[in-house]
Amino acid sequence: MKAGIVTFHEADNFGAVLQAYALQQTLNALGAESSFVSFSDKAKKQETYFPTKGPTALFAQRIVSEGKKREELFRCFREKYMNCSMDYDLHDKASVNNDYDCFIAGSDQIWNFRIPGVDERFFLTFAEDRKKYSYAASFGSEEFPEKGKPWCSEQLNSFQKISVRESSGQQIVKELTGRDAEVSLDPTLLLSKEDWLKIASDPGEKPYYLLFMVKYDPGLHKKAKEKAEADGVELRIVTAAFMPQCGFPAWSQVSVNDWVGLMAHSGGTFTNSFHGTAFSLLFERPVSVAGNEGELAKRNGRLEDLLKKAGLENAMSGLLVEPEPGRVTENLKADREASINYLKDVLADAADS
Repeated sequence: MKAGIVTFHEADNFGAVLQAYALQQTLNALGAESSFVSFSDKAKKQETYFPTKGPTALFAQRIVSEGKKREELFRCFREKYMNCSMDYDLHDKASVNNDYDCFIAGSDQIWNFRIPGVDERFFLTFAEDRKKYSYAASFGSEEFPEKGKPWCSEQLNSFQKISVRESSGQQIVKELTGRDAEVSLDPTLLLSKEDWLKIASDPGEKPYYLLFMVKYDPGLHKKAKEKAEADGVELRIVTAAFMPQCGFPAWSQVSVNDWVGLMAHSGGTFTNSFHGTAFSLLFERPVSVAGNEGELAKRNGRLEDLLKKAGLENAMSGLLVEPEPGRVTENLKADREASINYLKDVLADAADS
């Protein structure tokens, strides 16, 4: 059984790469031969132009240089741990369809058209209808843009089975198609703590708190810094994008393996990230979760859904909350089993088609 995964596997983003890795590991464990489907017409990164003289030029050059270091760290992880396809032509449907028995769209925010780079491929428009499935796909919002609803409805109705990550996504699918979608766990939660430790770097024995932000939050930064100072421990900072307030190392000098190791051994993590929260729960580490504001507030539902499933809603209280040993695993057990069974059904269904 050859399964093609269509997701953000090429993104230089910790959560995106690790959810992709986890889904591939899970499918392979279920007996599938899976690979990430890449396309040759994907958006090319634009050349970066900057002034040639003065302090601004030096700063811009530093951003480019540090960005290349970050890209290399993610490239190395993909090469070592992830099986990716050759580059297909998105419009050459015969070639890609001949190489796979089924396609699985997901996970992550692949159906969020507010994100640059999201396009029709994530709705599997290149695939034969009988081969279309999704797993824990997210719309990244409580509602779908009005002008895109007719097109999205048509695309979703061509899927054999639909799985979304949030209950809000289930409601969107129901509204657009009248169909009942499965609500499944993010792929990162399908692997065990022991599975993740196999790829985790050792952060050393010195105690630390961890601050991981997807968008700069001065209040969260202040809270983490004050807690670390009060308890006399180091504060290690990792950011999903370059945030001048945190410096270059927090953005460009942490590998994917380092990030997993930092999450695994943190004495307490302060985060506004979905995957920062997910890994804190996986490793049963103390965590303080901050909701996002402004445009990103639309994504807070996924944090609330995850914490509710894990039985740790008070992690958004502003305090570091430590899960009871075994509690998160037990609370997610039924959802994990249901999610695995959904993937089993997908592979069985595809084999019969």
